Amino acid sequence: MLSESKLYIVGIGPGGRNLLTRRAEAAIAEARSVVGYRPYLDLVSDLLEGKSVSSTGMGREVDRAREAVDLLEEGSVALISSGDPNVYGMAGLGLEVASGRVGLSRVEVIPGITSFSAAACRAGITFRESAAVISLSDLLTPWPRIEKRTRIASDLNMPIAIYNPRSKKRTWQLERILDIVAKDGDSDRNLLVARNVSRLGETLWWTTAGEMREREELRQKVDMFTLLIIEGVGMKGGEGGASGGGMRGDERMDPGGSGSEPRIHLVGVGPGDPAHLTSEAEVLIGSSDLILGPERHLHAVGELARGETISHDGGFEERIQARIQAAKKAEGRGMTASILFGGDPATFSSAWRALEPSNLGTSKVHVSPGVGAFSAAAARIGAPLVGDFALLSGLDDDTPERARRLMKGGFAVVIYNQSSEKLSDLAERISSLDPERPFGLVQDATRPEERIAVGRAIDLARPKFDGRRCTLVLAGPEARIKEDRIITRRGYQTKYDY
Repeated sequence: MLSESKLYIVGIGPGGRNLLTRRAEAAIAEARSVVGYRPYLDLVSDLLEGKSVSSTGMGREVDRAREAVDLLEEGSVALISSGDPNVYGMAGLGLEVASGRVGLSRVEVIPGITSFSAAACRAGITFRESAAVISLSDLLTPWPRIEKRTRIASDLNMPIAIYNPRSKKRTWQLERILDIVAKDGDSDRNLLVARNVSRLGETLWWTTAGEMREREELRQKVDMFTLLIIEGVGMKGGEGGASGGGMRGDERMDPGGSGSEPRIHLVGVGPGDPAHLTSEAEVLIGSSDLILGPERHLHAVGELARGETISHDGGFEERIQARIQAAKKAEGRGMTASILFGGDPATFSSAWRALEPSNLGTSKVHVSPGVGAFSAAAARIGAPLVGDFALLSGLDDDTPERARRLMKGGFAVVIYNQSSEKLSDLAERISSLDPERPFGLVQDATRPEERIAVGRAIDLARPKFDGRRCTLVLAGPEARIKEDRIITRRGYQTKYDY
């Protein structure tokens, strides 16, 4: 086996080439061999010329992982995963298979834009407090666990992103989930339906949980290419979302926009390293007359900017308002402006302020997704998510108890804005639940000053470094630590012998 060859587990985003990152493209270019599911390989077919390409069908994930590791004998390999590898992707299985054969320093998980981030940005949705991500496929996860997790997320009134909601053979599960979220008269909970996000034939439309439950013709429009986002506390914006009003039933949003093109762009620049910028972000930054944002973001994308760059002084709220007003003035002069946000604009960023009607009003705004902090942190420490997971803001006082309850239900949990000195309460609750549960604490992911601590729940109150702005990843069940990486089994062992 060539000692210098590497296994890249590559997230290619939800489909559109505009949401492929620089790092993903570079990894495919560096690889001698590319392994993947044929429909996903087709999405990056122009990058495969001169490569040894191996494709397998649905349900052959174990075979793909094995073949990718075998091919390291001949050179570096890119194992393709749609969206983000840690979100129902190949990260867990790829690391698990590789761990018995090669040193894990030779494996790199490359994060990508996942479908719920892309759909939220397309619909103008932002998550300010929390979000739960659940797959309704019971091939690898027993249905009672899926139902239990949905009930917990619904009881906590969290926004819920639902993957794999309905297939030709699996139809009743969506109705059952809608029964749960629409209980107690809460049937008017808004629901976004997003199909083929960033791919040909993309459609987005709004309904409610109750309406979807009652109308079979609406449920029949939902399939495995569809993602649902159910409204919850802290979810802002969208055509008919938490801000109220909007469309119902089979009325469509026009994601591409009609009439004039947007002149104001809210751009997710990812975790810090410009290698994780999407192609769309590069184009928007390079073509904008005015680029606004914190100095650290402007510095990171400096080589791409052709227009004027401005970083405002003052307090946090003052800086945000100054950027919004500057973008509006630029729009009024017929110019284009990009406001930069770290990570993904839809997830725990200040982008919601720009989307408030009182700020940008009737301005036409385009939101460009970025690799979120949860994606970057998860990739840097291995495969801690891979199944159902929840995102929480570490700024809320009830975060420790919510995290404990979610983990008890089988979720992996990611907590943003976590400072190391505030871990004691969380550590006590989590360690009492499962003292061996792996965690990763990541500060400044992908930046030169990045710091990472990986350990067990009993060690959580004693991280290896002190710091603010950390992302804490509490791994899901079936997780273990090897070579300072977290490997989580998603359930393939229940269906396949490997």
